[in-house]
Amino acid sequence: MATIRALAAYAPPPLRRALSGLWLDIKSLPTRRPGDPWSVIHNVGNGDHYAIGLQAVGWLKTYAALKSGDAVLDIGCGTGRMAHHLTDHPYTGFDLSRAAIGMCRRRYPQLTFVHLDVWNGDYNRGGSIAEDEVAFPAESASVDVAFAMSVFTHMRFGAMSHYLREAARVLKPGGRFAFTAFSPREAEAPLFDFQPYDATSSVVDPRSPERAIAHDQQALARAIAQAGLALVSFHKGNWATPADYDGGQDLWVVAKA
Repeated sequence: MATIRALAAYAPPPLRRALSGLWLDIKSLPTRRPGDPWSVIHNVGNGDHYAIGLQAVGWLKTYAALKSGDAVLDIGCGTGRMAHHLTDHPYTGFDLSRAAIGMCRRRYPQLTFVHLDVWNGDYNRGGSIAEDEVAFPAESASVDVAFAMSVFTHMRFGAMSHYLREAARVLKPGGRFAFTAFSPREAEAPLFDFQPYDATSSVVDPRSPERAIAHDQQALARAIAQAGLALVSFHKGNWATPADYDGGQDLWVVAKA
């Protein structure tokens, strides 16, 4: 097991993610539920697939005012952790992983899933669509609540700014967009050692910036305003203490006027 983890730390991103996913799959064997996706195929991080999705949907209800019947857009839906708990909503999810979208379509045929072959330095280096040219698969002013969980933590600032503008386009007036990010702050023993990368962002690994990226809080607030969105609330995640909600990453909630 230690060998898998050691190899994963130094391997190229696709191999690193697969090896890390294999390690997570092995650890999950005693508690896996039937139908749980395999991380070696598409690694979306550790933890209980069902419980993490339920927790995140709870954040949408608590902080983004998600209510019954709201049309939702799941940006970077991965293997459907949140989709599992949103089957009673008009739902569209999209992801850059063809394998993840295939799994979602098999598990939740009643929902809409779209594969977009978006380039990303850690997840999809062969992608044919530039991140700053992505068009979300939703009509303008058609979405009540959009969300991007652990997406902007793997995107450079310019690409993230484009996603903010696309979120503003697809949201209905008054619609909410909840997303997680890392926003560096003074803390004792943070879980990540972010190092300066450019004028707006810090990274864990300069060789593969998208592995984990933190964005300056003031710069991100400006990008939100420039996209035509207004800040509703900001919540500090427990990646750095003190935290004020139970998520691992910082949570931003913004709204379209």
